Amino acid sequence: MLAEPPGDAAPQPLTARLRLETRDAHDKIEANPQFARLMAPDLTREEYRALLARLFGHHAPAEAALAEAMHLLPAALALPRRLSRTALLAADLAALGFSPSRVEALPRCVGITIRNREQAWGLLYVLEGSSLGGQVIARHLAGLLELGPGTGAGGLVPHGNETGQLWRGFKSMLDALGAIGGIDADAVIDSARLAFDRLDRWVAGG
Repeated sequence: MLAEPPGDAAPQPLTARLRLETRDAHDKIEANPQFARLMAPDLTREEYRALLARLFGHHAPAEAALAEAMHLLPAALALPRRLSRTALLAADLAALGFSPSRVEALPRCVGITIRNREQAWGLLYVLEGSSLGGQVIARHLAGLLELGPGTGAGGLVPHGNETGQLWRGFKSMLDALGAIGGIDADAVIDSARLAFDRLDRWVAGG
């Protein structure tokens, strides 16, 4: 009796594709000299403040764009809970000596627009994923500069103890959409790559 040929392999989850197909863009950000300094043993408080200011200038318009596009995303995603980094970064800068007027006057990244749900999911993938890496950086800063939530490093881990839970929920919802063909996977990946590149260039000063 002949064995039946194997059926088609299960499609790769969308978040697995995202991780694979944006790996080079992610690696480029990690190699960005400004970001790399975050893990340096001789990082100064002044360097850290300057990078926080650049991050604020990126995340403020990015989170504002996502807030305006909230109708494109499922309510179960609890988007307002996820869009907390702008306020936390502003509080970090205040703890490190920035006045409210100085924070408000910081340069902002321009051109962050969301026209469809694929663009929203792609941008959110980059922002949510960065909170995972922020955990490692936060531990380093706690030991090196004695910074933590409330003293200048709250924006690195914006979801606190909920980081893992929120990330798993994000992946589950996006993978479910991908599995039923409810979203253009290639467009989500293109959006994530654009978001990685924009963040990389912004932090580098471009």
